[in-house]
Amino acid sequence: MDLRPTARRPEIALCLLVLGFFVLLTFQARQGSRSVLGNMALAAFGPLLSAYDSASRLTREGLQAYLWQKNAALESENLAAENRSLQGQLELARPLEKEVLTLRELLQAPKPQGYQVIGARALTAYGAPFSRYLLVSCDARFLIPEGTPVMGPGGAVGHVQGASGTLHKVILLTDPSSAVGVASERAGVKGVAVGKGTDMEIRWISNESDVRVGDMFVTSGEDGVFPPGLRVGTAVSVEDGGDYLKKITLSPSSKMDQLTWVLLLRKTVG
Repeated sequence: MDLRPTARRPEIALCLLVLGFFVLLTFQARQGSRSVLGNMALAAFGPLLSAYDSASRLTREGLQAYLWQKNAALESENLAAENRSLQGQLELARPLEKEVLTLRELLQAPKPQGYQVIGARALTAYGAPFSRYLLVSCDARFLIPEGTPVMGPGGAVGHVQGASGTLHKVILLTDPSSAVGVASERAGVKGVAVGKGTDMEIRWISNESDVRVGDMFVTSGEDGVFPPGLRVGTAVSVEDGGDYLKKITLSPSSKMDQLTWVLLLRKTVG
């Protein structure tokens, strides 16, 4: 029996082992900082890894952009709500500001000597198409007699014609039944201002008198109602009215349709 092939088997196995060792050494040979297997793996999976990295980066950036836009939208909505709130507060504050300015102007207006000044709230203006009345309210502690003169920020307004409790009816200077003695500040020319509904007309001034457009007329104090020196109005037209008398139209110094506060001038004793 021939036993030679069996005796050679260990030699063949040893050769295969050495060959495999050299194959592994070949795969582990370095090229720069990477192995041959590493290069093969990068070549095979590089595009997939690059695509994954790009997708991951886009996802992160998209999520960050979404969160930023969401926060910006919420902030914008909050700012819009705050702006609406401030606008509402501003609308409420504007009438108060106007009233404060009116009160300041009224308090700074020159007051006549010998009169007690009583503040009153102007509630409403009423009357027929040509009549001009004002309803005012003041403290019930004050007794306001009939004929008490009334002034506003611009000057004379009218006089008290009746009362009911704390409410007082004031006939305005522009009412046709109203008449007040006036004098020109510039030349001292005197006359009587009569109401015409929205403005006044000065009567009993001769054509020879020195009256010009723009002249300011004040109360003369000769009517027994108003103290002298209160502004009444400005001459807006001066014409020859016939019968040797001038026709003078006077624009009121006080804005009768915008009165919110007035002063009642009660004469002091003595």
